[in-house]
Order: sequence, then C-alpha cells, then structure tokens
Amino acid sequence: MNNRQINDRHIEALIGETREQAAPAWLKQEIMQCVCSYEPTLWRRLVSWLFQRYTPGLRPTALVFAIVIGCVSFWGGILLERHSTDTMSKNADTFAVFAENGRVHYLAGRELLAAGRHKAALRFLQKAVQLDPGNPEYIHWQGVAYWSVGNKERERQSYFQIVQDHPDFKPSLLNLGHSFLESGNYNVALQYYQRVLQNDRNNPQALYNSALAFEKLNNEYQEKLLLKHYLNVYRTGKWAYRAIDHLQQLGDFTFRSYRIGIHSVVVNVSALLQTGSAAQKKEVEVLANAVNRTAPQELQVVVYNKGNKNESREIALNLRNQILGEIGPEHDAPIMVSWFDTAEIVSFENGEKQELSQSIQIFSNPINLNNGRKST
Repeated sequence: MNNRQINDRHIEALIGETREQAAPAWLKQEIMQCVCSYEPTLWRRLVSWLFQRYTPGLRPTALVFAIVIGCVSFWGGILLERHSTDTMSKNADTFAVFAENGRVHYLAGRELLAAGRHKAALRFLQKAVQLDPGNPEYIHWQGVAYWSVGNKERERQSYFQIVQDHPDFKPSLLNLGHSFLESGNYNVALQYYQRVLQNDRNNPQALYNSALAFEKLNNEYQEKLLLKHYLNVYRTGKWAYRAIDHLQQLGDFTFRSYRIGIHSVVVNVSALLQTGSAAQKKEVEVLANAVNRTAPQELQVVVYNKGNKNESREIALNLRNQILGEIGPEHDAPIMVSWFDTAEIVSFENGEKQELSQSIQIFSNPINLNNGRKST
C-alpha cells in the first residue's frame, strides 16, 4: 500500500469515528446567507458546495462526498446537542485533519473542475499546493485550473515548476507541448513532445501533435513519418481516421480504411503487398479478425498493378489463400478476388485525381443466395 492509499484510509477512518447526525434544515439557508454577505472561509465554501447541484465526473467523488458529509454532520451535531469533552475533542481533531490535508483540497478541486466550477476549483488546488508544495500532481492540476480560467501564463509557470524538479513528469511535458502548439510556437512544442517520446515512444498525443507541428512548419517528410508511426500503433478512433486523411491529402496511401460489414478497418496497404513477409501476415490477421466479427458476407479483394497483370494475379490469389487460412474452414462466405494491370484512380473531394500504380481495394457485399459463383 502506497502513502496515498494510507493517507486516504486515514481520512476515511477519521470520518468513521466522527459522530453522525443529521444536519438541521435551516443550516443550508444560514450558510448561503453567510456566503452572500462576506468572503467565506475555505471550509464554509466546502459546506456551501455540498448543497449546490453539479455533475460528478471523477472517481474520487465518493471520497470527497464522504469528507464533506462528515464535516456537515459534525457541525450539525454541535448545534443540536452537547457532547462529552472526549467526543468534542475527537471531532475537533478530525476537522483539523480535513482543514490541513492537501489531498482533501486536491480531490475537491478535481471534482469542481469536472463540474465546470473553475474558479472554485482553482482555490482548492492552490490550497493543496500550499499544504503540499512538493507534490507534482497537485501543481500540475493547479496549472490545469489556471488554464480553465484563461490564465495561460500561470498555467505554464505551474508546469515549468514541475519539470524543473521532475524532468520526466509526462502530464506536464505534454501540456507544455499543447500550450506552445496552441500559441504557434511549434519548435518549442516539438521539444516538449520529444521529451515525452524519449521515454514513451508510442505516446498517442505526442505522436499526433508532433505531426501537426511539423505540418505547420511545412516539414512534410517528418509529418508523414509521425502519422505513419501513429497508425502502425493505433488503428481505431477518430484520430486514426484523421491521420489517414492527412496522409492521403499529402498523396500518401500507405494506410487505407476499408469497410467490411459494419466495421471500418485500417490496413497498411504497403505491408499487405509484401508477399510472404511478417508485415503482410500482421495485416492479414487484421482483415481476418474483421471478417470474423461480421455476419457472413462476400469479401471482395481487388488488386491493381499497373503494367503487370501476372504479378497482380499472384498477389490477389496469395491474399485470398492467406485470409482463408486465418478465418478457418467454418467461415462459409466466399472470398472473391480480381486483378488488373492498370492503376487505381483515386478522386478527392476538390475534384483532383491521383493515380496509384499498385494498390488494393477491399470491401464486402451481402451474400446473394441465388448466386452460384465460386472463388476463382
């Protein structure tokens, strides 16, 4: 068990020892009147927060609610009845732990951020940093809170403070990269993304945003390199499809998205054309998995190879055999192959066209039960 877990367990234990009583009905009105009349203390703000509607979005919600309820119950108990000296002393000790515990403030700040109450979140996170100034997580989220209220300079200062003492703290390095990318300082952004990739070479945010930075710097070679690296690792999600669009706008059709049944499958076409290679086997497995996830449909594989019909035929038949080997004999849907000694012509939305001298088209069709064709 790490120190954080021990600390959280300690807080929960203190709450459990606190006498539980229902808060009086008039407590809400009194607290809200006080909030409106003067600048409340931190812990009165916490109680006020309890009675306001918000949308929870983080896993620490239960802990934060338990802490707040414990505090309000303690206050209600004092107002409703007298306790023995020992009981009051124990409750006072519990309240003191809440007031001076950085993690309590941190969790409350995270929850307020998720609820969209950015200014209130910033106050709690600032207090968390004040109570535990060496905790990089608290400082990082203080930076996020500064960003949420539009203070970009203080946001960066928070991240700089962290990376000076914790040079490999990935969340702050990433956010510094994002901050400089948004402000147009593309070379500086790349420096921070590179620091992330040195320790996490497949980090999706650093890879994709580095490609965007190189696009802004008109470095097409590096942009393509990083987008293809991204797609070699990540084949699903909107960023994968955007990466494919970026590459194709640059005239690079190394990766393509094929529709098989209800699924869109991203495939490395260059690897698929490398007959007998390990790279081709990997892509065939991707296709076979998509076929197996789809209700039986006729799979069409069309190979283009400008000026070489025999090679086109060999590639097509080889692909059919490999896919059949992966999906197994129990899959009774046919795989139809075609081959051409011409280039594939790809049309863009702006009306421009591009000729692909060697390429593959893959798609599926519902099975026609009256169609007696066989794979040839």
